[in-house]
Amino acid sequence: MKKILSCLSILFILVASAASSQSGESADKPEWDKIVAAAKKEGKLVIYAELDPDTRQALTSVFGRKFGIQLEFVAGKSAEISKRYLSERGAGLHLPDVFHMGAGTAINIMKPQKVFAPLEPLLLLPEVKERSAYLFGDIPYLDKEKMAIALIAPYTSYVSINTAMVKEGELKSYRDVLSPKWKGKVVLYDPAIPSAAAGWAAFMIGKAYGLEEGTKFLKEFASTQPVMIKDVRQQVEWVARGKYAIGVGTQHAEISNFKMLGLPIFMQRFVEGGNINPASAFIERPTNPPHPNAATVYLNWVLTEEGQRTVAEGMSSPPIRKGVAVKGIDPMKLVKAGEKAFLTDEEFYHVQGKAMGLAKEIFAALRQ
Repeated sequence: MKKILSCLSILFILVASAASSQSGESADKPEWDKIVAAAKKEGKLVIYAELDPDTRQALTSVFGRKFGIQLEFVAGKSAEISKRYLSERGAGLHLPDVFHMGAGTAINIMKPQKVFAPLEPLLLLPEVKERSAYLFGDIPYLDKEKMAIALIAPYTSYVSINTAMVKEGELKSYRDVLSPKWKGKVVLYDPAIPSAAAGWAAFMIGKAYGLEEGTKFLKEFASTQPVMIKDVRQQVEWVARGKYAIGVGTQHAEISNFKMLGLPIFMQRFVEGGNINPASAFIERPTNPPHPNAATVYLNWVLTEEGQRTVAEGMSSPPIRKGVAVKGIDPMKLVKAGEKAFLTDEEFYHVQGKAMGLAKEIFAALRQ
């Protein structure tokens, strides 16, 4: 069924792209036409990516059809991709043109090795350079050096609830989870492990409350003795099937999976807001790519309306670009009007490292 839906999505994208076929080709600058011509001559683009098969298929179909450039994917987890690339680079090999890898890997592993090229000089299309076109009123760079750009905007609070056990309005603030009412009814994924739970801890000591108040909150939460778990799927299943009322540090994808089965699980919203976390849906470009013109064309195209629709529908996530019509997006991932939302950036991942250290100490007793 998923494969059928994927094919239908690609068909929709191809039809829609015909209506906007000038996107990516309407720049007034002769420079763009020259780059596109050179890219077609190169004929190939190699992408190292942590993207699912549906998204890779969609990108291959739509981009390939538009520009006549073959996409070749090397797929894997971001940590695996980075290890492979750094090994190849050490041997003098420069194989990929573009990366789609998670922000944590990009910031903590790749960027310190000085292997990324700044992206700002490569943005050529007027619609791509228009800052107001994006959700937060600016091009969504991950870092100050502008070496990675977010492509999607899925919202998360990191907290799931069983809607048959938690009544509407009972949880308005993250602090409401501290109520004695929920003692013995909360399951926590270990926030000392790189995960959504680590993101939750980072959000608590960062955007939600700040370091001092956030640390105090984590300690108070630990004192309620939530059940600790290290199995992502099991945690969400326990909430979905009613063993626990609340899951803290839950992964959005697993919540969606059980919700699709008709189980009473949903992601809770809080007054403190939540994060926009694109996960592996960032784009980065290495220095010395073998097909530099194709890489530039792809970078620009993926930020156009057509490119954004392709990525968003492939990943079933909201696009980072405003005004892009996309079908089949889970409402849980959408930022509501007037809701607080923060785009994860380089600072967030530095804070997350500190949060994981605090969590290792604060929640130590729960691991025994």
